[in-house]
Amino acid sequence: MAAFDVRIGEIIEKGLEGAGLSKDEVAALCRVDPYEKEAALLRWAGWKLAQDASGGVAEIEAQIGLDSAHCPKNCRFCSFAACNNVRLDEFELTRQEVVDYARAYEEEGANLILLMSTAHYRFEKLVEMVAAVRESVSPLLPVLVNADDLTLGQCLRLKEAGACGAYHSVRMREGEDTGIPVQRRLDTLDNLRAAGMSLSSNVEPVGPEHSPDEVAAAIMRCVGARPYAGGVGRRFNVPGTAICARGMLDDIQASTLVAVYRLAAGSGMRLAGRASSVLSAASGANHAWAEVGSNPRDGVRRTESGGVGDSLRALKRLFADAGWRVLEGPSRGWDAS
Repeated sequence: MAAFDVRIGEIIEKGLEGAGLSKDEVAALCRVDPYEKEAALLRWAGWKLAQDASGGVAEIEAQIGLDSAHCPKNCRFCSFAACNNVRLDEFELTRQEVVDYARAYEEEGANLILLMSTAHYRFEKLVEMVAAVRESVSPLLPVLVNADDLTLGQCLRLKEAGACGAYHSVRMREGEDTGIPVQRRLDTLDNLRAAGMSLSSNVEPVGPEHSPDEVAAAIMRCVGARPYAGGVGRRFNVPGTAICARGMLDDIQASTLVAVYRLAAGSGMRLAGRASSVLSAASGANHAWAEVGSNPRDGVRRTESGGVGDSLRALKRLFADAGWRVLEGPSRGWDAS
């Protein structure tokens, strides 16, 4: 049996202090074999730091997929991409459907509502849906968007309609596996900050083809963007997509990267995710999202009907199994203004 790597232990101990890690230290942790003893300590350290940073509280946001369209951005991992031709039909949720989903989620105990749309979705329609949800749920319940890249003016319009933030990320191999220039993503992040909107972001979608140094660089970029909630998400392969044959990370591999992100971000980040399994939640992910409507990670019409989307009930059980208690009531701290 190989001796424990003392240098890795020292980096983990430094990470537990909560002040974050350097790029070289993060890269060293990304190179740790997920199946060795060092990785077990790393995953425990992620959970421990997350527990201390959040007081043992996890949060669940509710994602409503507004449309299923053949998206022109052609992200090769996405079921919406026009180049993949996975989805045979296109649809948009009605205003009433969106409001009904949001109200049901609030009654069930969601901590936040996220409205997700493809790049094909009309911006004016997105503003309309944000305003409709804002009027239909508690004023304390945060409403975020996950949409196309945004100008400063569009960010201000969404904020005026009632959105307090957005999920937005520079994805792995952006501009290579997607049709979106990296700078356009970075410009949107700047526009969100300038508009006084909070940011949720992830290092995603990570697959087995991404090198440890590549993942480490993406983690440091994401942490440097100072998201209110951040983390690492593995790619969920959708049959028929262009890069499905590359395979997927297993849960042990993905959960180890969740722990790396948590130590890299430090104790100043209250929410880190994504918790897609008990092991990831036990590795430092205390942020997850339930899903209804369309979902880029599967090809069914509505993800709650045979797709991969998790329910609030299932996620509450997942967090309980990993030693977390879920926040009761609206999430706090998203208003960046």
